[in-house]
Amino acid sequence: MNQDNSGLELSLEQAETMFRQQLEQRPDAVAPHNNLALVLRQQGRLTEAEEMLRKALALQPDSADVHVNLALVLFDLGRDAEAGATLGAALKLQPENAMAHYMHAGVMVRQDRLSDARTHLEKTLAAAPEFADAHFALGDVLRRLGQLPEAEAACRRGIDLRPDLVAGYLGLGDVHFATGKLVAADEAFNHALAMQPESAEAHCGLGNVAHRRMLLDEAEAQYRQALAKRPVFFEASRGLGLVLIDSGHFVESEAALRQALSIQPDDPIARNALNFALARKADSDTLGLQTDPKTLVQGSRRDRAESKTGGKR
Repeated sequence: MNQDNSGLELSLEQAETMFRQQLEQRPDAVAPHNNLALVLRQQGRLTEAEEMLRKALALQPDSADVHVNLALVLFDLGRDAEAGATLGAALKLQPENAMAHYMHAGVMVRQDRLSDARTHLEKTLAAAPEFADAHFALGDVLRRLGQLPEAEAACRRGIDLRPDLVAGYLGLGDVHFATGKLVAADEAFNHALAMQPESAEAHCGLGNVAHRRMLLDEAEAQYRQALAKRPVFFEASRGLGLVLIDSGHFVESEAALRQALSIQPDDPIARNALNFALARKADSDTLGLQTDPKTLVQGSRRDRAESKTGGKR
């Protein structure tokens, strides 16, 4: 159930006022509850949005669209199990609901159930073949499954449908990077950046390409630009940490990798890299002590004094 067209050109505050007025006039109507919830979600007021959607669902429990909107809010809140259950209820009511399958795929991806995600995206596209975002999502899932030619084809189908969406070029860049086509990846990420100069994802993609080419200064600069535009960004933090290790900056790499692990604590690449950085930093500290002339002199004097007193102070 989508927001009324009458509110599309209003600011979020104006839309909220309008839907609250409609709610006062029709307190038992589902649409004002649903539409107000969509506005509240856009404002980041997720708890209020959930409350409003549950009221809408109480008024119309057989609405698949309200179930989908509630699942979207639950997904935003990180309550994946509840979101999945709510989408399951939506699909029982309406088995071919494209948005329900699309959202369910998002839940499956977050749970690392990629084959299930693929199934839901294929059902999404069976119901809505011109849904470009679903093609992009399928491309991403296929890339993660290692099915790279199919992933590229899915991205290109989405781009053919909506060449104005930056997500298609970001996805295509990721696929090219995975296949080792660095020139094509660079072109795709630069195209995305030209379309959307504030895209942290495009900078991160360019950082990945530069790092693969061992252009460490360029890679570091791209990752830092990505993090300046989106401070909480796992891939960019991890990438920056790995580049700083290759550059020999172990103290800085530790900070970047700890930031990455604060977002995804179980990532093995970031965890192993952090352990390596800590070990190398410890080695550097030890080497510094061993080659410090003052330390060596003071140590030798202390050793001689202790040998004369039997080690007593």
